[in-house]
This record gives sequence, C-alpha cells and structure tokens, in this order.
Amino acid sequence: MQDTAGQFARAIESANAHLRQVNTEMAVLQTSWRGEASVRFGQAMNEWEQQFDVIVGRLEDLRAATGDARHRTGGSSGT
Repeated sequence: MQDTAGQFARAIESANAHLRQVNTEMAVLQTSWRGEASVRFGQAMNEWEQQFDVIVGRLEDLRAATGDARHRTGGSSGT
C-alpha cells in the first residue's frame, strides 16, 4: 500500500505542477486580453480550478487511505 500511496503522491505533485504551468500561461494571457470574452474565460477558468482542487483533494484522501500519513498539501490555492 505504501507504493500505492507513493503513486498517488506523484500524481498529486504532477497535477499541481501542470496547474502552475496553466496559471503562468493565464497570467501572460490576462496582461493583454480585455473585454467580455476575457472575463467569461476567467470565470470558466476559476470554476475549472475549483473542480481541480476537488479532484486533488480526493487524490490526497486516497493517498492518506493507502498509508501515507502526510498532511494534505492543499490544492491550487497554495500555488
């Protein structure tokens, strides 16, 4: 089970790394994109990130259930 917990931990780390990349690209985009489409896209991305946090939270629960006692690392709000 420890190996399974390690796999969950690696999946969480990978997901958070990808989220950081997305956030970096979003920051670049938001510096020049204006208007209603930009606002709506930003809202959609916020909703997506909330769902991302739910998924990562569930992965963290699975990691804990498979034997990794580390504290939850938090989702994208910590990035």
